[in-house]
Amino acid sequence: MKKILLALLIGTATLGTLSSCTKEYYEMVPSISVIYTREAKDWNTKDPQSAYLDLNVPELTNYYVKQGVVNIAISFDGEKTYNALPATIDGISYNYDYATQSVRIYAQDPIFDGFPVDVPAKAVFKISLTDADWVQ
Repeated sequence: MKKILLALLIGTATLGTLSSCTKEYYEMVPSISVIYTREAKDWNTKDPQSAYLDLNVPELTNYYVKQGVVNIAISFDGEKTYNALPATIDGISYNYDYATQSVRIYAQDPIFDGFPVDVPAKAVFKISLTDADWVQ
């Protein structure tokens, strides 16, 4: 009798556990990407160890600044590969900041030891803007 009750208990627990699983579907998060190609002449030099590049990004609305997600990647080989920023590539530290409709990319000597920064002859920037839910 104990074996039958134990078998029923295990069977009921298994059935209850398996039947309580539900499959959840998530909608795809809306995202857009914009591409900018810039040459060495487009960079502004602050000093020999630092340069910056300003990009006008009309798609970068106040919504993305306050709530969304902004990711930037750089390509030096005609978009065959990308490196996500911030990153140090070939001894140059690349990072960025952004505001509504504007992105500034920095190229700097990573340790500021007097190493001159040679900005890339040509670079492609991919700016990805993704919707996000605000949680407080």
